[in-house]
Amino acid sequence: MAPLTELTKEQSYAIADSLAQASSLVLELRIREREALTPDERALLEQYENHLDQMVALFRAYGIYLTAEGAEQARGEIEGAIAKGKLQLKRIADVKAAIGAAARLVDLGAAILSRDPFAIGEAAASLRARPKKEEAAGQTA
Repeated sequence: MAPLTELTKEQSYAIADSLAQASSLVLELRIREREALTPDERALLEQYENHLDQMVALFRAYGIYLTAEGAEQARGEIEGAIAKGKLQLKRIADVKAAIGAAARLVDLGAAILSRDPFAIGEAAASLRARPKKEEAAGQTA
């Protein structure tokens, strides 16, 4: 037995469209030949038409299902990209904070070398100070 292949959404919609055209042709035949057909033949053609309409609905529903499945996969990929972006932003904020701390240490070193007690006090205070609100907000993003 040959392996089954899964239809794409485009194929599913194409089959549904072809079946809809066939259903329309059966309806046209049934209307055009209504006088020449027996009641049993008209009923049989109507059954064929209904069956084709059911198949149209099934293939369109399958196409919609595949579209939704693709949208769900895309949503998952977008969420993954957002998570990676947030992680990268946190890393950037951490590097920015480290650079700020290093700059304050350099300021302290320069103040110590200058032997200016006031500059040493300011540099030491800046090391003990908490980050500004904007910097703290950037670190939690």
